[in-house]
Parts: sequence; structure tokens; C-alpha cells
Amino acid sequence: MHKFLRLFPTRALAGAAVSLLAFVSACTYSKGPEPSPCNDPTPATYAAVISPIFDANCRACHGATVYQTLGGGNDYSTYEGIKRQSSRLIIGCISHEAGYNPMPKGGAKISECDIAQIKAWIAAGQPNN
Repeated sequence: MHKFLRLFPTRALAGAAVSLLAFVSACTYSKGPEPSPCNDPTPATYAAVISPIFDANCRACHGATVYQTLGGGNDYSTYEGIKRQSSRLIIGCISHEAGYNPMPKGGAKISECDIAQIKAWIAAGQPNN
């Protein structure tokens, strides 16, 4: 009986350890596809997501009629105009990264959600529709 009592705590501890490991392994996160930015389940497309962001934040200076004078020659009035520009330049400017002109010029940085949507759109190959 004395041996049994000495083994019982060890067995109980081993059982608790096995239970804990089973619990922890059940709680692990299997990394799948990245979630859509801003909890939006639909993929970002130019027509549905990106163009409205550029309307709200960029086209006052980078629109078709003003880009030569206000937008440094960068025309973002169309899908083709945005695709022609370096993605790295766009991300650097809207993220206010060092070495890039912070955009919108003289304004606050656009929302992190909008930046995440633009990054996701670029990473997805810049789909139009």
C-alpha cells in the first residue's frame, strides 16, 4: 500500500500533464489565409474598394484635371493610372514611411484600414473587378 501511495502522486501528475498537453494542442492556431483587412470578407477590388479610397483621399490633387499642377504629375484618376505607379511608392507615401512624401499632402495619414485594404489589393495582383 505504501508503494501505491508513493506512485499515486506521480501518476496523477503524469495524467494532469497529458491532459494539459491535449488541451494546449487543441487550442493551437493553424495559420490559413490572411483575414481580409478591416474584417471585410470580400476581396478588395479597384472598383469596389480602392477607387472610393482614392476618391476620398487622393484625387483632389491626383485627379485627371489637377494632377499636373497639384499632384506632381501623378494621375490617379483611373485604374490604369494607379497601376502604372510604383506600388512601393504608393504604400510608402500613404504609410508616411521615412524617405517618402507623406500623403495626403498636408493632411492626416489615411486610416490603417484603408492602408491595409490597399496593401491587400496590391498583394492580390491589383484586381479591377
